[in-house]
Amino acid sequence: MKDFKTVKIICEGNSKISSNVVDEFLINYAADRNNLEQEMNVSFAAYRHITQKFQKEWVNMLKSQYIAHKIFKEGGLIKTFLKHPALNKLKSDERKYLEFQTENPWRFSFSVIKDNPFENFYTMEDVFREEEFLIYSPGMTVTLKTQPVILWFNMIAFNGSCWQSYGPIGAYRSFEPDDIFFFATELRPDIENEEELLENLENNPLPYMMLLCGANYPLIANKKDQMLNVMAEYDIENLDTKSLTAGFKTEYNKDIYRLSLKKWCKHPHFAQAYYDEKNKKITLSSMTDRGFKALVKGLNEYGYAFDSDPFVRVNLTMVKTASDILKRKIDIIKYDHLFSKESSPAVKEGIEKLNMFLNLAMPEINAGLQPDIDALAAKAGIDSDTAKELIAQIDKKLKGNDSHSKRKKK
Repeated sequence: MKDFKTVKIICEGNSKISSNVVDEFLINYAADRNNLEQEMNVSFAAYRHITQKFQKEWVNMLKSQYIAHKIFKEGGLIKTFLKHPALNKLKSDERKYLEFQTENPWRFSFSVIKDNPFENFYTMEDVFREEEFLIYSPGMTVTLKTQPVILWFNMIAFNGSCWQSYGPIGAYRSFEPDDIFFFATELRPDIENEEELLENLENNPLPYMMLLCGANYPLIANKKDQMLNVMAEYDIENLDTKSLTAGFKTEYNKDIYRLSLKKWCKHPHFAQAYYDEKNKKITLSSMTDRGFKALVKGLNEYGYAFDSDPFVRVNLTMVKTASDILKRKIDIIKYDHLFSKESSPAVKEGIEKLNMFLNLAMPEINAGLQPDIDALAAKAGIDSDTAKELIAQIDKKLKGNDSHSKRKKK
């Protein structure tokens, strides 16, 4: 069994050297060389619409993390920097620290907690590398005291005994591994596996760092059903839509059939299949896991052999976050608009007002504050009772986080 007290001393000493060498010296030193600061500013400018939502100190930490990754990643700048005379002024232990990092590259990791063997120590599983590692992170402990976390995103460095994190800690309340893979494929549609995702992450971490803007979104659920976009697509030469009418409601528009599974096609499941008779493809979709499985079972009862495992399973919070980061609408089901009824101007206006209220209230809720519901409702143009009902629903979804019951009055 590890002597965690001894390892803790090693970690604390490592953190002190890192603070002196990396934070106080090397970050600024690196920024002035190889046009790194200019490159960083150009890269961050592409995400100004996201970073403007962050507090200034968080943006600064993200920039430091970005530069640190450039220095210490595999094949990074550290080997070149060690040859520069400016680093000769470093103390012996500080130079040894940097030399050790050249042999132990820093990396980003999406991971989940498997165990908490000692205070501030966590056994983690990297969800894409499928390997376990021990991390020392007081920051993770602080985070867990205020909110539930499904998935972690850290830049980690090895100190000889365990790993430690550097920079902002990504603590996601509603993102799962499938969500990250979905985001990666929206960045690069040619990504097909975990190895290609990790390569993209190490080559271009900034978009993944921007996922922090959705870190506080809670899981969306309807009773016991998690609300998702669940989808699969298959090539199929022919679909006997006539025989399917016994179990499905059938609609047709512009070479597309929509098959809605009876008893499962309404809220919250929306279990539906779309058959493109021109391109010979069928798309299976639902907004719950149970609805998707019921849809597959319903189709297979007519002699088909579709798999109950979806191709895409993504939380609604990730779809919104990815859309915000990439500045484009993401349509999971490309045929849905063919069957959507146009909302009346009054309905559209009502939805816009509700969205405005939520956009005003959510930043305060995520910051642990109690919003002035009446004032925000008046500003958005909705009645107070509706606003209070919306806040009550949000609070209910935050049941895993008791901090909302202790918000400070503004």
